[in-house]
Amino acid sequence: MNRLINRLVSEATAPIGEMSMRLFKMAMLFFLAMSCLIASAIFLTIGFFEFLEPLEGYTGAAFGVGGLYLVAALICMLVIARERPASPRQASAALMEAKESLPSQKAEFANNIDETVAPFLDILKEAGMERERLALEAGVEVAKQLHPFSLVAVAMLAGIILGRILKRGNPPPA
Repeated sequence: MNRLINRLVSEATAPIGEMSMRLFKMAMLFFLAMSCLIASAIFLTIGFFEFLEPLEGYTGAAFGVGGLYLVAALICMLVIARERPASPRQASAALMEAKESLPSQKAEFANNIDETVAPFLDILKEAGMERERLALEAGVEVAKQLHPFSLVAVAMLAGIILGRILKRGNPPPA
């Protein structure tokens, strides 16, 4: 039984580990890119100010740099304003489409769960593990009712609890 659980745990945690590693790499690259962007903005501001100061004087250079940032901010605001739906009708139409597709997505999600768990149910039935099979079927029914994000949260919580239970039986290496 422990071999089966260990295999299931290792197969279940491998994709999560890969996903978290990719997410961590992306977050670090994003942080590095934003740090470089901020540093370059600081140096460009200083350089632009130093370039304008002999031409326009101290006040003129300050207004020039401030005006440049004001124009950039206005352009960003215009881009953001264009991203919103043009009318409330379009927004309500998009909301209705999302509501109509929700039941089909939920049915597809439940179908995927059934297809994924079916081999495990067969293995447990062949092994004569009726209580475990019933527990898995109950878990499948709970999973069908949950949203995918809450399902991931429940799985992580169950993994933490199971890890603590398994570590409690094994003394830490000396």
